[in-house]
Amino acid sequence: MTLIADLLPPAHKKALIFDCDGTLADTFPAHYRAFKSAFAPYGIDFPAAFYAARLGLSRSKLLEAFRLHSTTPFDVSAISENNTALFVEHIGAVKAIAPIEALVRHYQGHLKLGVASGGQAAIVTATLKAIDLYPMFDTVVTFEDTGIGKPAPDLYLRACENLKIAPADAHAYEDTDEGLEAAHAAGLSVTDIRPFYSPDPSLW
Repeated sequence: MTLIADLLPPAHKKALIFDCDGTLADTFPAHYRAFKSAFAPYGIDFPAAFYAARLGLSRSKLLEAFRLHSTTPFDVSAISENNTALFVEHIGAVKAIAPIEALVRHYQGHLKLGVASGGQAAIVTATLKAIDLYPMFDTVVTFEDTGIGKPAPDLYLRACENLKIAPADAHAYEDTDEGLEAAHAAGLSVTDIRPFYSPDPSLW
């Protein structure tokens, strides 16, 4: 795998911490298909454009936004509860994002590696296993570990705590404005991967 020079972390960093959805893995087709399947029993179409415009939102915030958008009522808690199982049904649509996968494989064993994701633990774990990267991380922090999603810094602070390093010694990789804000607020340097990769909604 080829390393992209502009994605390399600053010198002397001791750890790399990655977002999951949209950074380590292109999970958007699987997530979108899961939501679309969950809304089907209500006769509700879940537009790809609506989802694409809100990729950085947590599941709860996304569903609340769609509740206000939809003209047909639905049970937010039921959709949320069904989402994990439906996502796993579509796990075959999950793909590693090649330039970020290359970084993980290159630095594994040389720097401490972690994941800081606002996603649900079951989904994040399934995703990392689907792209064969799960064993490479020293810590995987998810929404259940903090109860607070991005742009708050809590996920990154917990990952640094687990890795036993100062935030200033870690470098983050993110694909959303909320994620960039969270990493900066926690005291990490951060790279926005969007110039190097973007999902293709036509595949959803």
